[in-house]
Amino acid sequence: MDFRSAPAGRGLAWFQGALRMLDKNPRGLLAVTLFFVLIQQVPNLLAAVLPSLSYALLGALLLLGPTMLAGVLHAIGEADAGRPVAPWQLFEGLRRPGVRAQLLLLGVLQMLALLLVLLAAQRLFGPDKLAILMKVAEQKIAPDSAEAQKIAAPLLRTLMVAVVIVFVLLSGMFFAIPRVLFDGRKALGAFGESIAACAANVLSLTVYGLVLVGVVMVVCIALMIVAAIFGLFGKVGAVLLMGVVIAVSVVGLLVNTAGNYLAWREVFGHADVAPQAGIIV
Repeated sequence: MDFRSAPAGRGLAWFQGALRMLDKNPRGLLAVTLFFVLIQQVPNLLAAVLPSLSYALLGALLLLGPTMLAGVLHAIGEADAGRPVAPWQLFEGLRRPGVRAQLLLLGVLQMLALLLVLLAAQRLFGPDKLAILMKVAEQKIAPDSAEAQKIAAPLLRTLMVAVVIVFVLLSGMFFAIPRVLFDGRKALGAFGESIAACAANVLSLTVYGLVLVGVVMVVCIALMIVAAIFGLFGKVGAVLLMGVVIAVSVVGLLVNTAGNYLAWREVFGHADVAPQAGIIV
């Protein structure tokens, strides 16, 4: 495994560099990311009308998630190299035969990890305890009641297992997607390599994560204030709020993906040269 260990301060530099990346081709990068976000909203729009189709699309999007995220990474790489960026680049991962299969395999790993979370939750928590949790959520019983206290320990165990599985998934995906897309690596090898690289760069990635969390908290507070103001305008305010949320989601996803791109470049030795376009077979 050939990767570097970046100093802790590089986490902040990746975030700052991600913000500056927006200046390289703001229109193109925002268009690609907006396309990604809008596609992700399709199952929600169909849920009330065609629920079965909505579930099928949700599954398809989970499978294609790494592939489309690779498209955003590709667009960022193109902007970084001074080349044009267009919305169709979101599907760049599907255009490359060898890369396509490996990205889809990462999608399968993602679906298996989420399925494992559901199975663990069913095994550790169970339908009876879930019914009690729903009563607490619906305020039918008090959170400090004897019935609710019975599910506290199983709920904590379930959450701990879910956090571990999701943490491993995120660690494996963080460098695996750019490694498959830009470096032509095999999915399973890249996944394991990504976990090792994240472990070797735990300090810099922790700094990067803390900065992201801090920014997200500030944005959430701002959105709550905006939501309260827009709530005074009824349906018009709801539409405006949806537009603001989508805009924030687009910028947030783009900045986070650009940070991922910059971390990959530095950790895997591409800090001085932007990746070249081309089909990997």
